[in-house]
Amino acid sequence: MFHQLNMRKRTIHGVSIGVLMLDTGFMRLPGDIGHGSTWPFPVQYALMEGVTGPMVMAAAAGDREAAAPLIDRFVDAANRLAQLGVDGVTTSCGFLVAFQHEIAARCAVPVATSSLLQIPLAASVLQGNRRVGVLTAKRSALTEAHLLAANASPGTPVAGLPERSRFFQNQLTNAAVVDFDDHARDILDCAARLLDEHPDVGAIVSECANFAPYSSLIAERFGVAVYDIVSMMQWFQGGLRPRRF
Repeated sequence: MFHQLNMRKRTIHGVSIGVLMLDTGFMRLPGDIGHGSTWPFPVQYALMEGVTGPMVMAAAAGDREAAAPLIDRFVDAANRLAQLGVDGVTTSCGFLVAFQHEIAARCAVPVATSSLLQIPLAASVLQGNRRVGVLTAKRSALTEAHLLAANASPGTPVAGLPERSRFFQNQLTNAAVVDFDDHARDILDCAARLLDEHPDVGAIVSECANFAPYSSLIAERFGVAVYDIVSMMQWFQGGLRPRRF
């Protein structure tokens, strides 16, 4: 596969990962998937014009009539990135894990739709009495179907942000300016609730691709491993373009 990817014709070179971005306007901070300084390697972005987070959540929640054309759009966009020259494609919304298999099966290069794909790996390295918990932007939108699509246990503990939280409202209203500390408080409170309600959680996977700027704060405060879109993309890119030693 790697040899075949390297041998194909391409317009751009040296860019291993393409990112399909939802159509948003909120401020993205370093560590966010949509902030260019997050990545130690080149990334090619593509905008999914008109595709919003609520639209993805509705389709992923079981609205198959809405899902079919949405999947087609993501497949088309992923293949256009592949034709441009990227070696693999990811997305800026973790809820797209619901369509992981459909999109990957129809794309010319490997696809990793969501940070949630890390749940089985994170679970496999924990002590036998520990399990993985998930942080998400909207708890009611993350269903057992999403977890099953990620090959995770449907009983995986999940905690989400209150809709009144500053983080949630800033995303909902596409706030042009956000405050790191305000968002950090919301994310840390969410992690605290998850761990208080499920003390056997030994590692956290963040569904939301906007949570990664706060992963180090979670790990430092609560002493658990934290996986997010950044850790997934680094793993993904590391396989597509292994380091030379």
